[in-house]
Amino acid sequence: MSGLTERIAAAKAKGRRLVEDWRVRRPWLDHLIRTAQRYELQSGNRLAGAVTYFAFLSFFPLIALAFAVLGYVLSNDQNAIDALTQAIDDQFPGFAEQLDINGIAQAKATAGIIGLLGLLYAGLGAVDALRGALREMSMTTTPPLNFFLGKLRDLVSLILLGLTILASVAVSGFATQATTTVVSFLNLDATGFNTGGLFLAGLAAGLAADWLIFVIVLGWVAPPVGPFRYVARGALLGAIGFGLLKQLAGLLLSHTLGNPLYGTFAVIVGLLLWINFSARLVLYVAAWTATAGLSPPPAPSPIPSSGSPEDEPSKNGAPPGQTGGSSAA
Repeated sequence: MSGLTERIAAAKAKGRRLVEDWRVRRPWLDHLIRTAQRYELQSGNRLAGAVTYFAFLSFFPLIALAFAVLGYVLSNDQNAIDALTQAIDDQFPGFAEQLDINGIAQAKATAGIIGLLGLLYAGLGAVDALRGALREMSMTTTPPLNFFLGKLRDLVSLILLGLTILASVAVSGFATQATTTVVSFLNLDATGFNTGGLFLAGLAAGLAADWLIFVIVLGWVAPPVGPFRYVARGALLGAIGFGLLKQLAGLLLSHTLGNPLYGTFAVIVGLLLWINFSARLVLYVAAWTATAGLSPPPAPSPIPSSGSPEDEPSKNGAPPGQTGGSSAA
């Protein structure tokens, strides 16, 4: 039994040495390991849960306020409202069916007031929870802002994030629909090259909007601890992951809609899961950004000699114990 225990311990030690060697030779792997360690050390899942709660509460007032504003701006353009409804349905299948969007747009005054009040409560709470989570991930020692300045900064962050998220959803949703329209408007042949190029252009625009979202989150909501180049790289990584999550949202909501176990709560459950995954992605990116400036572990050093200085060869090549012109007694 003791022999088996010793072999297991030896295998673990060999594995640790192998991982340490890989971390020294491959900085990107060391960075990923430090990111995961920072996320676990700071209880990232618990922080993501707090952000999810307020973000979920603020989602519905945000939708109501957006369509109330559209009710004022596009009151005579039903086609534009239908297009935005389809864009939301493309990103969150089945969600638009649960809302009386035309009713919200027509009752613009009441929906606008309710949406604004709800968004101020839940939205500011979501930004505050996000700011606290980002500070935890960065392990910053900078004291937080006072109450009034903090709420003012949260309000600006909420406005910036709301506008950018709506732009990201709209751009991603319209990318596919606009392809055929642009091809016919420019009198281009509906070949795979033309439609594919326009579709990729729409995806690039959506990626740029998602990158801007993460720049705001990492660089404004909570002041970064490193230079802006780390924020820009982390924002690009987060934008790619967020784009994949938006594609995953369609599959996730389609699965929950077809599962009778969830029933009428299918859209709500799917939306809640998607928000939680997005919050975890944001915190992983924050951990990646916060650990970007740290150095990899040093390479193993040779074991120093235990002999005395007299036992080492002198600089002029004399034997140990002798100097240039004298001999040992």
